[in-house]
Amino acid sequence: MFRKEILKAFKGKKILVIGDFMLDEYIYGKVERISPEAPVPVVEAKDVTYRPGGAANVAANLASLGALPSVLGVIGKDTAGKRLRELLENFGANTEYLFVDPERPTTRKTRIIAGAQQLLRVDWENADYVNGELSKKFNEVILSVYKEFDAVIISDYGKGVVTEKLFEITDKIKRNIPVTLDPKEKNFDLYKNVTTMTPNIKETFNAVKVKPIEDKDAEVAGKKLIEKFKLDYAVVTRSEKGLSVVGKDFVKHIPTRAKQVFDVTGAGDTVISVFTLAIASGATPEEAGEIANLAAGVVVGKLGTATVTVEEIEEARKTLNI
Repeated sequence: MFRKEILKAFKGKKILVIGDFMLDEYIYGKVERISPEAPVPVVEAKDVTYRPGGAANVAANLASLGALPSVLGVIGKDTAGKRLRELLENFGANTEYLFVDPERPTTRKTRIIAGAQQLLRVDWENADYVNGELSKKFNEVILSVYKEFDAVIISDYGKGVVTEKLFEITDKIKRNIPVTLDPKEKNFDLYKNVTTMTPNIKETFNAVKVKPIEDKDAEVAGKKLIEKFKLDYAVVTRSEKGLSVVGKDFVKHIPTRAKQVFDVTGAGDTVISVFTLAIASGATPEEAGEIANLAAGVVVGKLGTATVTVEEIEEARKTLNI
């Protein structure tokens, strides 16, 4: 159960999203023959659409929920970067802190889909860490503006924006507002000084060598995450098992609320967005977990990178009577 007024408090919350901003490109078509050049299907392209991906999908989710996201990261000096900035601004995100690095391409993931089936994904990216000058600039901006925000989300997709330098300043920030982290396995050695993190099963296992399939294992894993990363509490996302919110003196296992699953793309973005927004709106960690789990159940019922609204969460709550 959670208090209804929490959802109402989402509107107008200012959230700073730091991380790897990507453009998701979807090419839709149909397959009616095999190529004579190689044993592969020929896709007759019919349409192409673009959506915000990675940290950009976090910002899009926040905007769809009535919040006011600002984004901090990097794009390339290219068409994909311009398109991504435009998409974010159309959602209502502030892109003032989205810097252009002409030496890097904008991360773009191209998915080719036929008959609602994804056939192939092509990634355009440079996953090297951003240069020291840009990393320093990020920190200067963050320290100068964080007091304007209700929370900070770090969305790490391992594409180079989230560096060790960032966590030199998060301790100061988390004393004032929540700092939440959606982690990436390759960067576990960097993480410290955050309020909570939201690893999935694989990420949790790689971090603490406990696979959180069963409730008891999720609790053990959560406690280990708290100890290792000095968290206030841990949020372990467990796929079809739902999620577990584990504190030093409490644990809440929340079963999945998904009625049907079409696509898990971006479900983690929805969890971190909704959980953080709920915490910033006065929810307890347990309440925030319930709301985030409901939202994830809605978004996996949609095809492709998707967002969720307060109305959809409220409708799911009524349907499930929770």
